Amino acid sequence: MYWNQQSNKIAELVHQKSMEILTEVGFCAPEENLLSRLSKAGFIVNNETKMVQIPRDLFNIALKSLPKDMRLFDRSASQEFGLKNGSYFMGAGTPVNVLDLENGQRRSATHQDVCNLITIQDALPEVDIVRPTVTATDLGEKSDLVEIAELARRTEKPIVHRTLSPERVEAAVELLAATRGGEEALRSHPNFATLYCPISPGYYTKDNILCMLKWAEFGIPITLLSMAMGGASAPVTLLGELVVINTDILAWIVVLQTLFPGLKLLYGSVSSVLDMRTGILPLGAPERGMLNSGAAIMGNYYGMPSMCGGLSSDAKELDIQAGFEKIVTAVPLLLEGASIIYGVGATDAGSEISYTQMIMDGEFIGGLRRMMQGISIHDLSEEVELIKSNTPRGNFLKAKHTKNNYTRHWQPEFLSRDAYETWLEKGESLEEKCRKKATRILLEHKHKSLSPNVEAELERIIRRYLGPTFGFDPI
Repeated sequence: MYWNQQSNKIAELVHQKSMEILTEVGFCAPEENLLSRLSKAGFIVNNETKMVQIPRDLFNIALKSLPKDMRLFDRSASQEFGLKNGSYFMGAGTPVNVLDLENGQRRSATHQDVCNLITIQDALPEVDIVRPTVTATDLGEKSDLVEIAELARRTEKPIVHRTLSPERVEAAVELLAATRGGEEALRSHPNFATLYCPISPGYYTKDNILCMLKWAEFGIPITLLSMAMGGASAPVTLLGELVVINTDILAWIVVLQTLFPGLKLLYGSVSSVLDMRTGILPLGAPERGMLNSGAAIMGNYYGMPSMCGGLSSDAKELDIQAGFEKIVTAVPLLLEGASIIYGVGATDAGSEISYTQMIMDGEFIGGLRRMMQGISIHDLSEEVELIKSNTPRGNFLKAKHTKNNYTRHWQPEFLSRDAYETWLEKGESLEEKCRKKATRILLEHKHKSLSPNVEAELERIIRRYLGPTFGFDPI
């Protein structure tokens, strides 16, 4: 949407440098079976170092096989989300900590938090794509399966998650297919996408490789999601870091399109620049918005949808720092047309999820979307006649035109526009307002439930993998 000549120059430069690195140095793929398959497909493989170089002729072949019109669907496949049509917002994920809704204190996230936060995302019209947002630490290492099942049970919106082990991919596909009417429906009209992160520069773990290959067998869309750290795992300059991000992603675009031509892929980045004073990776830095808008540029260059980290904050509570950082990391992504903006509910550099921040992020998204609509061009005959009749020094307040059109303007739910005295009399903080709304949603929101037969099938699948005593809470 906002593609311009400067974006094109950046994209072409970064692409050429990435190809140079991948043809001359390559990337590491520590999985023997994959190395054998890549060698047979024409890649240059060193079996001792596990390094793989990509001959130049393979780039064009792979990029041509990328699908150009990728879409996600809701659970019933009645609504589609064209990922080249503006920006969608998605919940963050998936730290092990949450800020308690009642007392605001940080604690370990639980299965109940997963359910609650899915419900809130389902209720917020500003959230388009739902994640578990937290890890259910009380369920152990196989929590990912329960988190996927709860996504499938508690929202009709498109969903995103991952498995941490390749052994659980088939179980996850079983769960998802049960809610979509079978594997073929899931493949042709996916309501689910997964995501995996390289270790920059140039490395994926064996488990992540095996997970991606297994998901690809089922035709599930995969996000290649860079977590590069400028000054640590990538050069400190934004353009240099963007080369690392792109090289890591381009390598696996070529691998996956070579092995699975036409597989749906998303270009992803939740990268940032290291804070050299603290050693922390700040997710609320202005540079993060700039860097991940660069990732959106590269996604557009390859004709791919993008999933980029934004609406991010390093703040520890719902405060002015959170507001500033959420906006400066989201606006650049909107301007470059990122397909999915990833970060709703996240605080403290992504290490925790806040119920109240999730509610407030909905408010931010509403205002941002209004801003991005711009000034529409339309027939001005009515306005011109109104101006003529009120010149000089007229008043438009009582005009029928005003009554018919003022509702076009965005109205905040929580941000105050009251006079000082009214604001003082109400005496309610943003935190209190957001807490009340979150509590009300959890008490009152009703989402569309699955049929009893599908619910029983999900429980049967989960019990087979997690044990016979497991049971879902009723919705």
